[in-house]
Amino acid sequence: MPLFSAVPRFLCSALAPLIAAVLVTATPLVLAPQLSAQTSDQTPVQTPSTQPASATHPVVLTINARLVVLDVVVTDKTGKPVEGLTAKDFQIFEDNKLQRIRSIDPPSAHILPAASVAAGIAAVYDPALPDSFGHSPVEILVFDQLNTHFADSSFARRCLHDYLAGQPALLAQPTTLLTVYDNHFKLLHAFTRDRDALLHAVATAPAEYPWKLELNGKAEYGPIERLDQSLRALEEIAQSYSRIPGRKNLIWVGGGFPTINPTTIDGDDAQEVKDALRHVTDVLLDTRVTLYAVDPTSTAAGMTEITDSSQAEFLLSAGDALAGNFDPFDANDDFDRLGPVTGGRVVRGRNDVGQQIALSADLGAHYYTIAYTPSSSSEAAAQYRKIRVVCLRPDLTATTRAGYYSGQIKEERTSANAAYDLTTAAETAIPLNGIHVTVDPDSSPDAPPNAYVVHTRAADLTWKLRDDGSATASVYIMAVSLSSKNTMLGHTLHGMTAIAKLGANLQDAAKVADFVFTALPLPKATTLRFIVRDNATGRMGSVDLPLKKH
Repeated sequence: MPLFSAVPRFLCSALAPLIAAVLVTATPLVLAPQLSAQTSDQTPVQTPSTQPASATHPVVLTINARLVVLDVVVTDKTGKPVEGLTAKDFQIFEDNKLQRIRSIDPPSAHILPAASVAAGIAAVYDPALPDSFGHSPVEILVFDQLNTHFADSSFARRCLHDYLAGQPALLAQPTTLLTVYDNHFKLLHAFTRDRDALLHAVATAPAEYPWKLELNGKAEYGPIERLDQSLRALEEIAQSYSRIPGRKNLIWVGGGFPTINPTTIDGDDAQEVKDALRHVTDVLLDTRVTLYAVDPTSTAAGMTEITDSSQAEFLLSAGDALAGNFDPFDANDDFDRLGPVTGGRVVRGRNDVGQQIALSADLGAHYYTIAYTPSSSSEAAAQYRKIRVVCLRPDLTATTRAGYYSGQIKEERTSANAAYDLTTAAETAIPLNGIHVTVDPDSSPDAPPNAYVVHTRAADLTWKLRDDGSATASVYIMAVSLSSKNTMLGHTLHGMTAIAKLGANLQDAAKVADFVFTALPLPKATTLRFIVRDNATGRMGSVDLPLKKH
């Protein structure tokens, strides 16, 4: 019996085959059946030549008017971050060609807004209301109890405690704590600068036994199941925190993702695994997430699990490889590690884990934001654009993400990526905030039963101008019936298109696109979850609607 059964075949949930039935009929912008929506405000649309740039629009490693924006960390010979540099101290190369630097923001520019600073420890940081974060970096601590042996998890918990205990009572940047374990991904504490609140969350976090690792660590599909769950946790993080303007430093404390022997699965399935890795890495890059992985064990599986060169060329980004000069996104699907690919690092085999967590946090908080315009004007000139940043001052090293995919190449797997994203979102443990979404029952006189109006902020969608001056935005909308245990019972999925009339100001934060959507909750459902996915960017937003008990 094959492991995979539908697009995407990489550990599909029960939802994937149902999504595939819709996705296979999709065109690049419109799904069948096509539904339409109108923006709720019909003020004039601005053309690209006159439309002002949104100050809060994410610009990280995203091509927007041919601009690439990078976060760059500069360190000295001792590994400590260096400040005080200017644009004259850097050179940027794309595909080995020198690029022109357009702008640079020093580390001192990445700060919290005055209101959040004044509120001190009582400040509230909500990823759905990102203004409270300003341009400050944020810290995302993940306690990995899925890929870490039980005894090592206890050590990892102590290291997290020691790291936090060594910080001031008022943390420098908003920090959140999550944990991943068998079939679960859980928020332990929301973003806060209250160190003691996070220390309490670490101390009271449930100790979870890693059954998948201990019983099926290397057996048959055990590693693939853990890899799938780990990747989906990463995507949930990226989608949930994508609207936070600053850099997101994800510090993953635990054994990391398992190495998979490619000889144990057939070629098509191996390709699906690599495609999923590529897609999730793209999501991390597009949402400005940098991964710092810190393994608390000196005996953690690393290169010792890679027994030959064919395995070394497979799944290097899964975290168990310690070295390699592989192109993470080349045509042969050779992957580098997730840490270096996103501009971070992977640390294994050290006994100063607490210090390594602190160093990772310090590096992630001190970065330059550098923008350049690529000299190549063709989206199809190369599948993967390699980036290299050089610091011209002696004995200093610049680190950033490895590169990016051209927009044309990203569109090649639109349907498969959408299916992967929606299966992840269906049972997510944390709200997705890539698109601001609200929902209300449809109260219009002629509304059919079980009709709802899904409201999305127009500025969060990608609009395409038409010849008549109007604009369209294409999305997938899915309603998921969830049980009291957050288990999916069923779903309704449509591809829908919003239409903005000539003259609508689509960058106005007050403008809303409304979609009328009919969804019948299943009898045992306690929650109806609505998910909106922008077809152009892959950004997702979600909102849960509690159902009345009958």
